[in-house]
Formats: sequence, C-alpha cells, structure tokens
Amino acid sequence: MLPRLPQGDSSLISALSQSLSFHSSPESFISTRARNTAALHSSNAAGKEETASQIPTVVRARILNRNVAVVSSHRLCEDILRVGNGEPQKTVTAITMGEMIGPNTFAIRPAYHELMSDFFPPPNILLLDSPDHAAKRKAWDEQLSSIPAETSIEVQEIVDDHIKSWPSESTIDLYESMKDLSWRVLLYIFLQLRLTDKKYSVVESLQEKLLRGQFSLFPVSIHTPFWRSPRSKAIEARRELQKLLKDHISQQDKGCPFLQKGKIDEDELASNAILFTSSIAVKALASLLTASLLNLFLLPCEPTLASRVRKEGSQNGQILLSSILLETERLSPPVVGIMRRAQQDVILAAPEGQPPILVPAGWDVWLYFVSAGRDPAAYELADTFLPERFISANETRDNFAFGGSGPKVCLGRGVIRHIISTVATKIVDADIRLEGSVAAEGVRGWLGWDSGVGVDAFARDLKQLPCQRPKEAIRILVHRGRG
Repeated sequence: MLPRLPQGDSSLISALSQSLSFHSSPESFISTRARNTAALHSSNAAGKEETASQIPTVVRARILNRNVAVVSSHRLCEDILRVGNGEPQKTVTAITMGEMIGPNTFAIRPAYHELMSDFFPPPNILLLDSPDHAAKRKAWDEQLSSIPAETSIEVQEIVDDHIKSWPSESTIDLYESMKDLSWRVLLYIFLQLRLTDKKYSVVESLQEKLLRGQFSLFPVSIHTPFWRSPRSKAIEARRELQKLLKDHISQQDKGCPFLQKGKIDEDELASNAILFTSSIAVKALASLLTASLLNLFLLPCEPTLASRVRKEGSQNGQILLSSILLETERLSPPVVGIMRRAQQDVILAAPEGQPPILVPAGWDVWLYFVSAGRDPAAYELADTFLPERFISANETRDNFAFGGSGPKVCLGRGVIRHIISTVATKIVDADIRLEGSVAAEGVRGWLGWDSGVGVDAFARDLKQLPCQRPKEAIRILVHRGRG
C-alpha cells in the first residue's frame, strides 16, 4: 500500500501558525518541515544525520486552510508542468480507477481562483485549464510575438535615459533603481505610457494597492465608514484599473503591438493588462535585473563578467551573456513557485530509498522552484553560479523562472527575456562601471556565490514573497568611464 502524506495537526491555530511561517520565509518553512518529516520516518539511529536522499522532496503542510503537498524535486516539477503536453510521464502516475494522467490532472483554476479571481478577473488566460486554454493560448502567443522586435528601439531609449539619470561617482539602491526601470519599460510596452503621462502614476498607484491587498495576511474584504481592509481597498483599485485600462485601450490605434484589436477583444485585453502591468510583474522583473547586474559586475572574480562579455566581442559576448542570464534565472527565480490542484489521486515518485507518495484528490500541489532549480540530481554543483553552464549543448534543462516548460509556461517569457538582455547589454556596453560588495550571507547564497548557505541566512537576508529579493538595500557606486 502506498503511503499518503501525513495529515499532521489541522487545527485552526496550527494552520494559522503554518501560514504565518510560510509567509515569513517559504525557504525556512519548507526546509524545516522536510527535515522534520525525514526525522519522523527515518530508520537511522538516534543522533545520526540524514543523507540528502533521505530528505523528502514532497512535504505536507496546511497553508491558507488548504492541504498542500510542496514539491521540490526538479524532475517532479518538470513532469507535473508537462502534463497535458502529450509527453510520456515517467515519474508521475495516476491511480484512481486505473485512469491515466490527463491534461487537467493538475488544475490551475481551482488552485488560484480564491486567491486571484478578485484581483485578476475573467476573461483571464492565467485561470484557464484545458480545453479552453489551448485556443486562447494560441491567440495570446500571436498577440505577444511581435512585441520584442516592435518595441526594441523604444526599450533601448528608455534604458539609456535611465542610465543617464545615475549621477557620476554616486551610489544607487540597485533594486529600487531596477524597479523604477521595470515600471517604465512594462507600462510602455503594454500600454504605451511614458513617465510624463498623467495615467502613468495613476496605474502605478492602483497596482500597488492591488498587490498589498492580494498578499495581505488578513484575507477578508471589510468596508465600513471608519475602516477598510487591505483586500477591500485592493478590489476597489482593481475595479478602477479595469475601467481605466478599458478606456485607455479603446483610444489606442494599431501602433501599440500589445493593444492591437481584432484577435482579442477589449475586455480581455483590459483584464490581462492588469496582470501584465501588475506590481508583481514589475517586482519580478526588478528582481531578475538586480540579480543579473550583481552577477555581471560584482561576482567575486577577475576580470568581472561584464568585462569578459565586452572582451568576447559581439557574437561570443552574447553567447556568454545569455548563459549568465540563464544561470541567474536558475539560481534566483523571482517567483518562488506556483500552484496546482490534484483532480484525482496521484502517485508522486520519490528519490531512491524512499517510497512513492500518494497525494489525494483535492490537495494542492505547490511546485517550489527555489529548491527544484538547485536539485543536485539535476545539476552538477547545483548551489554554485557557473557563468558558462548554459553554453554547453548538453545543458538543455528548462529552468523554472518562467514556469519551466509545458502548456502553461509564462506568456511573457520571450518579452521579459528580451528586456533583461537589452538592459544587461546596454549597461555592459555603457561607459560606466558598477562597484560595490554583497556581504549578506543569504543574498550571496541566493546568487550562488557561496554554497552551503543555511536556511536561517536565507530567511534573515531575503524577502521571498511576493518576489525574491534582498531585504536590505544593496548600494552600488556608479563610475563614469570603464577604467
């Protein structure tokens, strides 16, 4: 008989405590529960440390009043994401009534509906499952396909203008600077809004209110004459955004590639524009840009990676830069994971020496990308940043910064990668040097500069929700001239 995940304490106090702990530090929460589960089932003698193969890659939790199976194995995450893609599943097998894995075995809508439907209302491709998703996905892929080429010059101009705003021989807060740049780029690409447009600051302010309500630890909408909950404020902000964006879209001509009408109607464009220009999208882009620039300019090596990219010349330099950016995605994904809900009993394979685990129908399956991207079963020197890792033709694994692979891979992956490559190239090629240091142990571990960093350091030095980034500002000195 296959073992089920242990039920544990499902009391209200325990569930609230677990939710708070997870919100504070997913890394610490999951690692602690994994080790507690290993200790509970270990046959080792007392006091003997467990080996890596004995640390569970699936652990049980009770978060936001849900039964959750948290998955941290690269292979399992990859298989679950590819369900519905027509590929054979070697490590995931459904057993209910002898049924095979189907495209909706791990469903998106029931997992996200309660958390997201109030903030990103229909029609929204994010909350669609098969068969509705496939047709919409094709139309959206076509809608977004021309954006990198058609907005390339404007994005470069925005980046140039942003770099020029850095005073020579002064310091900048790198993450805050990248967040400002991310707002500028995303609001231009998706809405053709410039920093000087009146709507720019309105959209930014409403999106910030929406995010605070979405991730509030008080997930109840209360509206009284004297007090309103963050969720209530967020829902009102979403309504204002939806109206503003619909009016804005109706006034656009065909000059904006994202807002071209015909294939997708205005209501759907407006609903999805809320997501594409959301604070979480901005923070995710800012997180990846911050990590990428830290690696390019501050990684402890001589010469710097930025200097190496310059010296390699145009073609080889871009190959090396691409590898550096992919390695940054692998080690420092901005979004720590995604959710699915099991629609039937499913067996999840376990590492050698552990029995497979039965996840009951109705449980959430949370794919924890932070651990999956550092799985030693998938990557050599998994905790270490290796600039040339993705130059090798043998390294073809999908990283999870954009949801891995499969039918639900992030719609904006091509657009965001183009933005990051453009920003990195412009700053590397600019007549500037960025200098500074990263002392925080957890941040160095997040970047892959130091291996074996403990979860306590990650919890202390990183903010993980809604997006991973250093808790404390990293001050960077800007020099004009490469020296």
